Amino acid sequence: MDLAFYRLVLEHTLSEEERSQILQTIEMFEVITQTQHEDYQSLEILKVAYHKLGKAEEALRTSRRLAEAYFNVGSFSLAMQECEAILTVEPSALEIVAMLGEIETRLQQAGQISEEAAHNALVAYSVATPSARSGLLEIGGRSRSTGRVGKRISLQNPEQGNDQLGKFLVLQQLFPEDEMSVALEAVKDANKAMNDRTLATSLVGWLCQDNDEKMEAVLSALIDRTKFAYVPLEYYDIDRQVGRMLPDSLTINRLFVPFDLISRAIMVAVANPFDNGAREAVEQSLDYTVMWYLAKPATIIKALQDVYRLEARA
Repeated sequence: MDLAFYRLVLEHTLSEEERSQILQTIEMFEVITQTQHEDYQSLEILKVAYHKLGKAEEALRTSRRLAEAYFNVGSFSLAMQECEAILTVEPSALEIVAMLGEIETRLQQAGQISEEAAHNALVAYSVATPSARSGLLEIGGRSRSTGRVGKRISLQNPEQGNDQLGKFLVLQQLFPEDEMSVALEAVKDANKAMNDRTLATSLVGWLCQDNDEKMEAVLSALIDRTKFAYVPLEYYDIDRQVGRMLPDSLTINRLFVPFDLISRAIMVAVANPFDNGAREAVEQSLDYTVMWYLAKPATIIKALQDVYRLEARA
């Protein structure tokens, strides 16, 4: 399809509100990817957003960055697909041809591609769209969900996730064991005392409170451990309909907040990435590709306050 025609169709099918939301998404994820060069999840979102606005040049530029990110993290098959897609548009892009040759060499060495297939890839390129590749990216902080909104889900005790998070933070020597024990008990009691107008209490939020330096150290350790990308949620204007796509048991009670929806991918920010039971429940309840992000507990609480018009926990 001609790119000019594709751009025209997109411009006529997007409402002003949709265009505004996509532009806001682009602004935020451009900031994220400038400091986190290998955050391929955010680059994927950015590429799709540019495609939705018909910005072919920006999408192609992002595709180049995405190929490099895949290559740098060792996802050579995905890097190859991205290179092939780029070369269908710019067949004379020598640096992409060089990257493709290096990828094919590494895949041959690993026994993942035959010499004949490598040769064929250099002379015939197939376009792999984001929707076609979405099922392949079940690594790192991304997973494929197969459930439906409204499906009955069972949740494990939230304290299990807090216990795992607490053990991790103690092992990282960010908090002494006795302080962690006190914090775990306090958070447990606070969450037992919740009512229908209050939000859950975050263990990280309780431990760090107004200590920004400690909060940064905790977030850094969690990002290194989980490979989740960090999202500055305070700069994001969340659509209330998106924010309420999960049941209250996952948002209000577990501090999970959906903050954007692009194509078949939904972005969800969490305060406790060790809450595996809630993460599994999210995947069961949504028929979307779930992309996980880490955010400060205070920004998640503020976002949920705005979405549900609830009171903050002390």
